[in-house]
Amino acid sequence: MQKTFTIRDIATRAGVSLGTVSRVMNNAINVDPELRERTLSVMREFHYVPLRRPRKNSRRNLSEGGRVAILFFDMQFHWEDSFPARSCAEGISEICRIYGVRPDFFTLLDCSDEKLFRHLSEFDGILVKHNFRHGDERLRRIGELAEKVPMVWFGVNGFNRRFPNVVLDNHAAGALAAEELIRRGHRVIAFISTDPDHGMFAQRAEGFREAMAARGLWRSALFFEEKFSTVSSPDPDPIPPLLGRTLGRILTYPEKVTAAVVTNDWGCVGLYRACGERGLRIPEELSIIGFDNQIPVCCSLKPPLASIENPLVDIGRTAMAELLQRIDAKHRKLTLPPSVRLLSGTLIERGSLRSL
Repeated sequence: MQKTFTIRDIATRAGVSLGTVSRVMNNAINVDPELRERTLSVMREFHYVPLRRPRKNSRRNLSEGGRVAILFFDMQFHWEDSFPARSCAEGISEICRIYGVRPDFFTLLDCSDEKLFRHLSEFDGILVKHNFRHGDERLRRIGELAEKVPMVWFGVNGFNRRFPNVVLDNHAAGALAAEELIRRGHRVIAFISTDPDHGMFAQRAEGFREAMAARGLWRSALFFEEKFSTVSSPDPDPIPPLLGRTLGRILTYPEKVTAAVVTNDWGCVGLYRACGERGLRIPEELSIIGFDNQIPVCCSLKPPLASIENPLVDIGRTAMAELLQRIDAKHRKLTLPPSVRLLSGTLIERGSLRSL
């Protein structure tokens, strides 16, 4: 799991002491020129700007009482009702408490008010969580704000290269699912994507495919991509996808399929149901891994579902720390280029997974 780059990381990569790094950052004269250049080279490579703790009544850095706006523009109403939003907000709030910064949260409902965009220019920095479609007027307004106010995007499926981003590494998550099953002795593994048009699912599918291919285990006939909608609606399906036909194809495959990966936990509910209808035992006859670790879903299944957990709290922490660095850089009249930080998840082991 990726963490924020620190002066300890700089010292390790440059092969110098922490004291040397500190003296270089403070422009001390008692530093060997070679060590100075080695340290600065590492800082330039990773676009590192020292993040100083705010000092009371000092606006050179973000002072006590400073304010940042967090835009949950992928939420219609109450962001507290969303588990992903609450988790990201937990990490954001933790960093804000450390640095004496006040976070203000907004949703898509607030965005309908023209006053909001004028109000946002008064903040020290802005975090944005949303995938805007091309041509969206709000994206233009956000771009105009970014010229005046430091801004970081976080937690979305893809990313906008015009801005710094802190996002989920869904490609790595797909690879992790394959590698974990391979490590446990599974060789014939099915992959089920319940919506091939979903960007997050596509990245997970590609990561899985590449990991299997690297081990010579890729079987295209066991790669299922289909829109398994149960209703004709843009809203999330109220019942899990119907995977009986897909399971039938898995069971008639010439080799014994011992495991299956599904692109999210809700899809796994559909696979569990199909297994139950056919009397297929989990995990004795089929191990199953999902994604997102939606605990109410995972723990309601029998056996409980193993799932790749998204590092949502860490995304919030990292995005907030990145924003504070960019606020500090602006106050010191430094320009940081756009960057992308990818944070990968971890497997939460439960009863749906067994070793061969």
